[in-house]
Amino acid sequence: MKKESSIAGLTDRTPRYTVKEMAEKMNLTTYAVRYYDNAGLIPDVERTSGNIRLFSDYNLAWLKIVHCLRSTGLPVTEVRRYIEMCREGDSTIPERAALIFEQEKKLKEQLDELHRQMEILEYKKHYYEELLASKSKDRCNPANLQEPNISPEKDK
Repeated sequence: MKKESSIAGLTDRTPRYTVKEMAEKMNLTTYAVRYYDNAGLIPDVERTSGNIRLFSDYNLAWLKIVHCLRSTGLPVTEVRRYIEMCREGDSTIPERAALIFEQEKKLKEQLDELHRQMEILEYKKHYYEELLASKSKDRCNPANLQEPNISPEKDK
């Protein structure tokens, strides 16, 4: 079964959302939404006669991919290049695919590192639960020169 895209149905270009509403929809700050727009990362944002930004569902679709790419650590210049390639059309599919594949690889590496760090925190949490329950002395304090059990690897 094909997974539905998180940007499905976001092709309506009718301007209707303020910066604040876009920020709320995306769980971002208004500063972040303005920053992405000022950086040229959200194509075709409308402005009122009073120069107030008005976003459409179409802009929301762009903002979703922009925020995703930025959250994975892709620099603004590369996000901008990705947006430009999308707008150039199908001839850029191989380049866009390579960029996405590389970001996926980097994100998986970050997740692996986070999992390793989580193992250490879980080990320390268990250690402190036991320490609190038994009211024992801390034999694992990094300030203590003996420092025998800083992480799970040292116990193995």
